[in-house]
Formats: sequence, C-alpha cells, structure tokens
Amino acid sequence: MNMQNLTRQSSGLSQNYKIVRNLKTLLRRTTGLVYPSQYTVSTFDEESSKSETSSVGPATLQPSMSDVLNYANVYKVSSLSDNVSSNCTKIQVDGIQLEKVTRNKRKTYRFTLDNDNSAILWKLGAKRIELDSIRDVRIGNMASNYREEYGVPDKYSDMWLTIIYSVSNKLKALHVIAANKDDFDMFLSCICGLVSRRRQIMKSISVPDTDKFARIHWDTTVSERAEDRFRDSLTFDEVTKLCKRFHIYCSKDHLWKIFNIADINNNLLLNFSEFQHFVELLRERREVNQIWTTICHKQESIDLSVFYMFLTDIQQEKMITYNEASALYDKYKSATTGLLDEEGFLKYLSNISFMTDETENEFDYSRPLNHYFIASSHNTYLLGKQIAETPSVEAYIQVLQQGCRSVEIDIWDDEAGPVVCHGALTAAIPLVNIIKVIRKYAFLSSPFPLIISLEIHCSKENQQITRDIIEDAFGEMLYRDHTEDGDMPSPMQLKHRIILKSKKSKNITADGSTDSSENNGKNGSSSTLDYSSSFSMSQYDDSEGYSSTSGTKNTSRRSSFSGRKIDTIQGMTPAEPTNFNRIKRLGTMTGRASVIKDIIEISAIYGVKYRNFSLPESKTASHCFSLNEKKVASMCKDVALKLSIDKHNRRYLMRIYPHVFRYKSSNFNPIDYWKLGVQMVATNWQTNDLGQQLNLAMFQLTNQKNEISHSGYVPKPQSLIESVAKAKDIATMYKTLRDEAITKPVVVRLKILSGQLLPKVEQKSGKDSEFAPYVCVKFINPSDSVMLPVRNIQNCSKISDEEVRTAPCPGNGFNPIWNADISLGLLNTDFSFIQFAVKTGDITLAECTIKLDYLKHGYRHIPLYNVEGERYIFSTLFIYSHTSHGST
Repeated sequence: MNMQNLTRQSSGLSQNYKIVRNLKTLLRRTTGLVYPSQYTVSTFDEESSKSETSSVGPATLQPSMSDVLNYANVYKVSSLSDNVSSNCTKIQVDGIQLEKVTRNKRKTYRFTLDNDNSAILWKLGAKRIELDSIRDVRIGNMASNYREEYGVPDKYSDMWLTIIYSVSNKLKALHVIAANKDDFDMFLSCICGLVSRRRQIMKSISVPDTDKFARIHWDTTVSERAEDRFRDSLTFDEVTKLCKRFHIYCSKDHLWKIFNIADINNNLLLNFSEFQHFVELLRERREVNQIWTTICHKQESIDLSVFYMFLTDIQQEKMITYNEASALYDKYKSATTGLLDEEGFLKYLSNISFMTDETENEFDYSRPLNHYFIASSHNTYLLGKQIAETPSVEAYIQVLQQGCRSVEIDIWDDEAGPVVCHGALTAAIPLVNIIKVIRKYAFLSSPFPLIISLEIHCSKENQQITRDIIEDAFGEMLYRDHTEDGDMPSPMQLKHRIILKSKKSKNITADGSTDSSENNGKNGSSSTLDYSSSFSMSQYDDSEGYSSTSGTKNTSRRSSFSGRKIDTIQGMTPAEPTNFNRIKRLGTMTGRASVIKDIIEISAIYGVKYRNFSLPESKTASHCFSLNEKKVASMCKDVALKLSIDKHNRRYLMRIYPHVFRYKSSNFNPIDYWKLGVQMVATNWQTNDLGQQLNLAMFQLTNQKNEISHSGYVPKPQSLIESVAKAKDIATMYKTLRDEAITKPVVVRLKILSGQLLPKVEQKSGKDSEFAPYVCVKFINPSDSVMLPVRNIQNCSKISDEEVRTAPCPGNGFNPIWNADISLGLLNTDFSFIQFAVKTGDITLAECTIKLDYLKHGYRHIPLYNVEGERYIFSTLFIYSHTSHGST
C-alpha cells in the first residue's frame, strides 16, 4: 500500500498529512538573541569607538552583538579595532576561502566584498548578502546550536560563524567555517566593522552629534582633501541617493525644498558647508525647539536648578535625587560652557527611558506563586501554524530570551526515542535537544522559576527515558516539593529552579500506570486533537542551510563528522522523522498516554481535569486547571461560575490556552483572562498580532540600564488577590471599588508630537509622493474601566470612543510632526494599554504597544517595531503623556 493510500485512511487528516509529505522545505523562522548587553562594547574603528549600541544589524535591535565584541576582547582580536579597512581591502581584492555548510552539503567558496563594501559575495558574485540585511552575527557559544544541528564538533567552534539576514521578509542563515583563526578574525572584523560604521552614520543623523554625518559622507563620497570642501560638488540626485541609502525616507519634493534652501549660490550643487546646512535642515526638530524655548525662556542654556525642576515637574521623575539629576546634567552639558544647551537637551530626551522599571513599580517577588501573572507560551515548539509546520529549538530560544516563564513540550514516540512534535502533522525533534536548549537559556533573561508543561503521548519506556533526560539535564535545579496545603512558594524562593507540570491521574497503580478513566485527554492544556497552537506562517527560509528541526539520528551524524579535516567532510543531511513514524503517531491520537509515577514524582505542579471547584482535587496547592478559551468563555456566561473562577484563582493556579480553531496560531485578548486572575494565559508567541503584543507589553519593563527587562512575573492587582469567604462577596467588593473610582477617576492626557527615521516601504503605486505617515492611537481597556471616551481632540480625528488618528504628514518619513493632543477618563489602569501604529495609506510602517502604568510621564521617545515584532534601531515616536487622579 503506498503512502498516499495510507494517509487517506488517517482519521480525516489526509489532506493535512499530504501537505507535510510533499513539502520539501518547510519555512522556518529564527530571531536574534534579545537579552540585555552584559559586556562593555569595544570598537571596530574610530567612528564606532563612542558607540552605545551593541548590535549588528542595521534594521533591528539584536543585542547579541555584545557576545561578538566580548569574544573579540577575550581573544584579543586586535584587527577588530585597528585594521578593519586593510582587512576589507584584502577580502575585496583577494577574497577569503570559507567552507559553507548547508543541510545537504559543505563546499568551499571564495567570499569577497563588493566595490563599495556594501555586500558579501560568493559563487563569483552570483550569491550575495547585503550588509543592510544582516540581523545578527553568532559565534562561539551563541552558534553552538547550529553546529550541533549539523554534528560539527566543538573543536571548530572558534572558526564557525553564522550570519542571520533577511530577504523579502524571510530570515535566512549563512553558516561558514574558516580554515584557520586568522581568516575567522579577518572575516568577522570586516562584517562587524562595516555594519558598525554604517550604524554610526545612521546614529549621527538621528541625534545631534555636530556634523559627523556630513563629514563622513563627504570624505567617503567626494574627497578627504580639505581644499575640496570649498568645491561645489554634490548634485540633487547624489543627495537623494544618499538619503535612500541610509533609509532617510522623504519624498523628492520634500528633499528638493531643503536642497534649494541649502543651495545658497543657486547653482544646483552643494559644497561642504552647504551640505552641512542641508543636513542641519533635514535634522531640525522644531517640536523640541518649542519645548526648549518654554524651558529656557529665550536663554541659550539652563542651569542645574532649572533642569532639576524640569525633571521633577514635567517628567515626573519622582524617585530622582538632586545628586542623580546633577550627574545627568553633567552627562549632557556643553563641554565649552559647562551649561546644558538645546543640543544637550535633545541628547537627554533621545536617551532616557520611556518605561518604568520594577523598582518604580515596587514589584514584590516574595508573594505566593499564584499571586502573579506568568508569561506563558502555548505549543512552544512550533514556528508556524498548528498544522503542517516545523517544530524547532529556535522557538524555545526565542520565547526564553523574551522572558517566557512557562513553556510547553509535547512528547511522542519515535523509533529513536522520545521526540517533540505536534502529533502526526509535523516533523519531530529529539526531546534531548529541546531539554538541552532549555537548560542553556532558561535563566538568561530572568532568574525566576521556569515552568515546563509536559504533554505526555509516549509509551512507558519512552517516559522513563524522558525522566532520565530531564534529571540528567536539570539535576538540583528541579523543584520537587509537592505542596498540598498552605501557600505556594514565591518566585523569589524559586529563583533558578525548574518546575515540571504534568497530568496527574486520580489513581496511580503499583507499576506506575494510571487509572484508565483519567486517560481521555480531552481537557488538558492542549489535547492531542487541539491544533490551536502557535506560530503563524513561518518567515524563516532554510535555503541557506539552517535546519532548526533536528533529525532522529543526530548522534550518528555527529560521530560521522568527528575527527575529519575541514576540507574532507562529507555532506551531513539531518534525518527527518519517517513517514512510518508519522502514521504511527496518527494512530495513537485517541488521547494522552498514562503518565508514569516516575515523572509524577519529579513534578511539582499537577494538571487536573476540571469538574467543579468544590471537589478535593480543586483545593490542593499543587494542582492547576488547564482550560481552553472557549470553555472559559462558556463558563463566564454563568455569573456565579465566573465569580467562582475569580475566587479559585486567588489561591490556586490556572492556565488558559488557545482553542483548536486557531489553527493559524492567532491569539485571543489576554486581558479577558487576566481580569479573572488567571496566572498562565498562554499565547502563540510567534504570531505578533494584537493579543501577543498585549502579552509582551504586560511583561516588558526597563531595568536600571535603560534596557528592556523580562522577569516574566507581574504581581496581580490587589483586587485580584484579596481573600474572600464566598464567591458572591467578590461582586460586592468590585462594586465598592467602582464607586470609589468614580469619585476620583484617572485622567490620561497624551500628545503625539513627532516621528523619527520612519522605515521605508514600497508604495503600491510606486509614487513616493503618496507617502504621508500618520499615527493611529488605540486605547485598549476593559469596557467597564472606561469612564469617559477620548475627547479634547486636537490635530487628529476620532475613529471610535477609544481610537484616534492624527493628520498625515505628506512626504516626510524622516521627522514628521503631528502635534496631536487627546485625553481619556478611566476608572482604573490595571489592564489599560496603548497601541501606537504608524501608517501610510493602508500600510502599517511600525507599531508599539505599551501598558499605560509602565509609560513614564513627560516627554519620551518610544521605540517602534515592525509587523513581525522586531525593533527598529532608530525609528521612534516622540510623545508626551501624563496621568492624574481627579475630576474629568
């Protein structure tokens, strides 16, 4: 019987299985590492020596570059700072021999740089990577996952380099191995040096930094000779190409106006001083000038006392001391006058934090675990839709780096042992690979406990192997206490601990099996037939050799590589799970397997089937109900049952996950479940829709270094943790709180002032004259918390009671000014968020979603992200915000 006939007999899933069988290359997606920089950034050339940025890619923020720089420091790669130019020239002329590694083969190519050092070339120029497209560079330990995927031994770690880059919104990976350490250092220095130099040019034009941009461009494009600075040289076309090259997106009409003003002698050519003036006009921040004029009262500078008053009265920096303000003043004051001028003031505004930190929010991590919202992922292993998508270790790396504290592993049988996959409809990864990755990245972003939800579908033999793998990897990190009564331990008590959550059946027999009445598997955190999991269509393209899905014969591939010289290694093809195993898994899809006693013993949280809230199993501290969103929505239609959910979650854990119908990995609105006190609201982290944006916004704060921090634990509001005797008492408590809030509502005022360095998009018509950016501002609140909808609107139009749109700013994507003003009245801000979406026409250029309580008062630059959730380095919105309690 052929495979197609087999699939037709597979429980109505033949079409989905056929998709899996026929796809030769499934799209994959990876992301750069996003943990805060830990090292002092060294330099690549004199222009980058003052950089505060530790990133590689020119488009998005990927701070794993700090590891590259740390490597350079540790191994004393002197060429990174002194010889970038000569190394680049050598590679440009002579090239460098590197072995390129893909899934199917390895082959040595001559890699070169193009004439203007803007792209990496190989295959005689037939293949290229634009430096602008580089998102991340990974070496050493940061690239170990890739080496292990291909069975490359550790001895090559110092010669292995992985470049993550994007082409047509798809992420690709180039893996190369240098023949020796000198070649590795040379290639690394050129890539990082060139990208770093470009970033410095971009940074110099995004913030006031004298005339660095003008000088660098003039010297590299026109002439380095001083006498040539008086020669009229730059044409309008050359200036336009310059702006395009550095993503300065303005229409030709807008640039032409500025060019004409700068062209003093009207000969359609700019000399150096005129070009300087052009850059000054392009970078002019009129909205900041107005703020400065108000503060300085027409003086050229301000002293410390005025600056401190601005910090406390306007910026509402309540926790800053006078000494701290003095240090900040010294950082930005003029070296010439010793006073803060407008240029220093703008530097201050461009570098300060836009969000509060955990100290400012007075977060206390000593409460019981059930008193916190916990950042949680659903079907973590998937990179795309729930059906016919590829599982990957990269999915775990991504969510753990973003602060996720609850991940999910589905474990199935395979001829080589336990594997992780989504039933019969996906390829599989050996469980040991997943556990090793979790062990490596578990606490890199957050020290607080990581909860692993095990979904067991495998045999008792493979369950025993599963236990051995977990114990070997985690050892003493495993939290094994079985708390039945009293309070749960706190995140502080459980720092750097792994907590397993497994399904606990009512009766466990002597041989470790469970009562068959408990094995229907219909109400777990994601039942076998619940393909509602994560990751919308993957954007990762494996055509350049990255395979995040390990085969089932990884050990044999590794041994075949060991000991061979780099120029004689034969092709390494990851072994995909066999069609037989997929069909075998398909045949076991009637429910979960019985969880053996050995796994129960190393678990500390137990999934229990929900019957009602009165049974004894509903009152143990270690239990956790896992329900899908539809089940909870149905329960909430009964007012008494909704209050019972609220009451239950004040003492015990609950997990909510997406419904089966979300097969494209879309997300629900997590606010609906946070309001019920649900601790683990699991979302599909690979899908950057509004639901996931809200989820990330809930758990993202800044740390003392003004970097994004991810603890993964946020204390619940007091109203959701207060003990109540009866469920009906909750309704009375909420009414009292509402009556009090009505007398003193929260008044929110928001100004959308301007944008900076907005990203470029291709217009459908191809006419840049149609480019006219505007901002949509959406207040996202529970309906019962809005007292007065948006009002007092200026320079914007009302779309709905909670959404406004600014007027467009035609032709200007470099520094558009909107000066929009709005206000809103709320009863509370416990679950209030603001979504900013920068658009032109129907195209979304960038977005940012922030929890209102985390947004600092005063004037702030907030970061912008693309639709995939990747942060633009230089694109920002400049806003003013203020919240106060009082009459509306």
